[in-house]
Amino acid sequence: MRISDVSKRSRVPATTLRYYESVGLIAPGRSSNGYRDYDADVLARLDLIESSKELGLPLEDIGRHLRVLETTSCTDVRDALRPLLAERVRQLDEKRARLDELRSRLERADHDLAACPDRADLCATECAFQPRDRDGAA
Repeated sequence: MRISDVSKRSRVPATTLRYYESVGLIAPGRSSNGYRDYDADVLARLDLIESSKELGLPLEDIGRHLRVLETTSCTDVRDALRPLLAERVRQLDEKRARLDELRSRLERADHDLAACPDRADLCATECAFQPRDRDGAA
């Protein structure tokens, strides 16, 4: 298949396919006229790449995983992939904690602003956002 066919069938832009080739994720052959020539297996490989990206895995990790898939047993694939997924879960938990803290701060700020007096005078410090202290409290 030519790159335009692969792009259409996989819904992966041709520019992305060229990038994947440059970083070693896919490896097309070349036809006699020099065009990229992909076999049908590339579509399954692209599905795996896109699924891995949806899980938040970086391309470097995806490349390592693809190499493991091509060279080792199912047991080795499982043992190589599980730590990657566990690390991704840890990163998401950390991000969730940061987002929960931000949400709490926004809710406190909204509460404090709602309590500001309705007056024509210049705004006083009670209406300003309160900084967190070193322990994380406002």
